[in-house]
Amino acid sequence: MQEETEAYRHAPSTTRQPGNHRRQTTPTAAATAAAVTAALRILQVGGVHEVGRTARWLTERIGASGRALYPASFAAWGHAVSPALQAALRGSREDHLTPLHRLRHRTATGAPRTNASRARAAYLPTALWPGWALRLTPYHPSGRPLARRADELLALATLMTGSSTPLATAAGLLGTTRDRHTFSRLLAALATRDDCADALLLVTALADHLDQHASPIDYARRRVLFGPREDFLEAARWTRLQKTLRSNHAGSHLNAQRWIFQALTGSPVEHAPPCLAPASAAEYGYYQRFRWRLLPAEARLLHQRAQELLDAHHLTEPVQWSPQLPEDLTRTLILPGPDPGSITPAQIAALAPTGAFSIACLAQQLGTTTAHARYLLAEHPVDWSSPRYRHTQDTSLRVQQWATWHKDDGLSLEATACPRSFTVGTRSDSLSPGSL
Repeated sequence: MQEETEAYRHAPSTTRQPGNHRRQTTPTAAATAAAVTAALRILQVGGVHEVGRTARWLTERIGASGRALYPASFAAWGHAVSPALQAALRGSREDHLTPLHRLRHRTATGAPRTNASRARAAYLPTALWPGWALRLTPYHPSGRPLARRADELLALATLMTGSSTPLATAAGLLGTTRDRHTFSRLLAALATRDDCADALLLVTALADHLDQHASPIDYARRRVLFGPREDFLEAARWTRLQKTLRSNHAGSHLNAQRWIFQALTGSPVEHAPPCLAPASAAEYGYYQRFRWRLLPAEARLLHQRAQELLDAHHLTEPVQWSPQLPEDLTRTLILPGPDPGSITPAQIAALAPTGAFSIACLAQQLGTTTAHARYLLAEHPVDWSSPRYRHTQDTSLRVQQWATWHKDDGLSLEATACPRSFTVGTRSDSLSPGSL
């Protein structure tokens, strides 16, 4: 019986008839034995992936017969196939799927399916959150990203996970302008490169996290509210701060407005109105340098102004946000980029030199990539200014606090001039005089 079963497994499931028609072969005892044997083997294995591998010979045999067999067709069999078995059979066809269809059917997980949340597009920024984009972006051996604007492509991949939405429609929901060819190239790299072995799994995990826990930010609404806006920050307000921090602050106001646009909309700065969007590659490079050269006082002002704009629209949302996945899930994944949290802000602050410095040298000192070093400086600004301007920054912060004590707490100018002679009340946003 075992020999007959093996013969059935390797025999064609259809025969060629006159007129080039196919006819299903008549079931035999060997067919019945093969079915029972396959069922027993499937029941004996553990997870969905193992079941898929065990049943792969069966689905490949059906596919070789010329019958159309797609992962979605298993769902059409109805209640005769359990959801777990459907997932396993979908996974058994993974080797025959394009990277996009692997995402659509979530074959990287133990529960392949297609039931994406319709609300996910509102939870996603146009460009994937910087920390996750850093982990998922593959690079050429030369050190350049494999695809330009990979963060947009990765956000689109997250939206396409488990979804049957046409690619052009999904791109329109996110407001991205990336073309299908570039998108396919990136997905092919994520699916085939050794350093991207778990990239599709992480993309799927991000999509599942959004479906289960949502997001505190409605990016779709923000794209409508702030996407067309051309003025985010008064020039005089920015210039006043700059005069206390830098000897040369020409041209930085435009970059400050770009920073706020990007923080509020989650969109690349190229999507800003023409008066804000970089007009050349050099101008875009200057903006990227502005982001990782921000001083802490500048970052505080930009964040404060972004919060003011949200408050003006009565939006109780954080300025920025990024999903947090369980550490036990991400710790062992094989991904093309470094873990953003592998270097702490304290390590950056300890190594950041004063004055002009090379980001490549800093990255070498930290033992990481330049992309990682830029990310860390942009997310956790450090004071790299000269001692002269550090003293000026301290003074400017003291002046702001003195003004708060005088105007909001009702203290006299004499009292603020001698802060150790009194104690501040219960205002939670005021510093104690002794801490200055």
